[in-house]
Amino acid sequence: MADFSRGRARQPKPQHQARHDGPHRQAQGGPSRARPDHRDTRKGSFRQKQRDAAERGPRSSGVGPRSAPHPRSAHGPDPRKLGWAVLRRVSPGDVLEGAVLAEFRHQGLDTSMLHRVLPMLEDASRFGMLFDHLIGHVATRPAGALDADVRAALHLYLAWFLLDDPKAVYAHGQAAVDLLSDVHTARGFVNACVRRLSELLKVENVPPDDYRAMAAAGKIPEFWRDRCRLGAGRITRAERAIFADFATAPATHLAQTCGLPEDFVNRLIEQHGLNAACMVALSAVEKTPTWLRANTLKTSPEGLKHILSLRGIEATQQSRAIALPVGTRDFDQLGIFETGLAYVQDFSAQQVAPAVGARQGDKILDLCAAPGGKATHLAELTTERAKILAVDVSLEKIERIQENIARLGYTSIATAAADALTVKFPEPFDRVLLDAPCSNSGVLARRVEARHRLTPGKLKELGEMQRKMLENAAANLKPGGTLVYSVCSVLMEEGMDVTRAFIEARQPGTSHTREDGGWAIEEEKVVLPVPAWHDGTYFCRLKAP
Repeated sequence: MADFSRGRARQPKPQHQARHDGPHRQAQGGPSRARPDHRDTRKGSFRQKQRDAAERGPRSSGVGPRSAPHPRSAHGPDPRKLGWAVLRRVSPGDVLEGAVLAEFRHQGLDTSMLHRVLPMLEDASRFGMLFDHLIGHVATRPAGALDADVRAALHLYLAWFLLDDPKAVYAHGQAAVDLLSDVHTARGFVNACVRRLSELLKVENVPPDDYRAMAAAGKIPEFWRDRCRLGAGRITRAERAIFADFATAPATHLAQTCGLPEDFVNRLIEQHGLNAACMVALSAVEKTPTWLRANTLKTSPEGLKHILSLRGIEATQQSRAIALPVGTRDFDQLGIFETGLAYVQDFSAQQVAPAVGARQGDKILDLCAAPGGKATHLAELTTERAKILAVDVSLEKIERIQENIARLGYTSIATAAADALTVKFPEPFDRVLLDAPCSNSGVLARRVEARHRLTPGKLKELGEMQRKMLENAAANLKPGGTLVYSVCSVLMEEGMDVTRAFIEARQPGTSHTREDGGWAIEEEKVVLPVPAWHDGTYFCRLKAP
């Protein structure tokens, strides 16, 4: 593939511009009136442009006159190059939005281009491991051995080619090559890779899988050795078999096609079975709808759905949760958020607060409460007649909670900045909700970067922290009170193993006192994600002795 693809206009080089008349020319030919230059008034000539600019007046920047820009010229920062500048610097698992905003600040830009840069980076992160596998089939070196700038350019090319516009494959390839400077030694390597990838892969659109029906029937979709799903009915087909055989190596196949660590997929199969593991893996590929919770102090789920229909949005209701159609844009401009009619919260997350069993008059502690979804849900369930304290570790998170409280109009929620690992309040609470930090393995559709943190070492570290948080949450609970532990993870290391370790530590013969014995599990639930529908979560309600 040539550096300049067919149909791409080249900008004139500076040396091709018209020459200025120097003093020696005037001496030989005399002034311009004695030797008229017909090129001087030709449309588009250098001198004519200077005169036109002088007649229009100086530029606002004060650096002098300049001709009007060509209407098709690119002006302002290139979002592709901005995305590449971020992707080549971030480490796997870094939060993308924060990295993009940091790059904007570094370049002195505002956030107006965030919506153009962040989606392409999310695509590159969501399918990063799949892209590495594809690159390995066309490159002489594995993707992990490539320089960061080369790898980032190839990942962005695959994101543009496979997920944006497959017909513009040559333009995408040229854009990927142009991300590297003219003197970069890897331009030829990138050029060769994008050409081979365009020959290896084709993109097809097929009817989307009905994952909801499959999940209800306990079935799984078909898997192929030469194809993989990209979401919403789009698949990429290779000219030959490049993926592991699902029948003989299901974990390897799911890891390759869904862009997940193979160790994580093996854990899913061991803990939940192959069918459930397939659904969790596919949920990392498919995008889920935006779910809303109606603020029942102002409207009902049915009323919220009717308001959306008046705005031309046909939402779906499951239980008391409302799902917007996938791909709904500018839903924050529907007039239902600034008025406090709704809160964005996934279907699975909306099942946690009711499990607390809060009643009017209760004193409730919500640990790790940001951004406030479960605390505000508790206020709705108790019709603002309970005392709720929402706690998180930083002032920034507390501000997010307070913003949502003010927008929704609650008065029964107070906030405090404290560490859930160590905080001890003077008076115990009737009910405590701990929504602990976790690996986000149940919300991979939304937290696209989380898949890169699903390592054994990180899971062990999280499990130890979660156990300590649960111990401290219990220390703030009244005798006979209710403690709910929840995580947005589907791994047993962060769910059942944590609650079982908590109870077993209070059995006779342990270091705990006799009064600590008698803890009981009243309700426990693992909500597995359904691809293209909702996320996954785990919660457990414990009763104190």
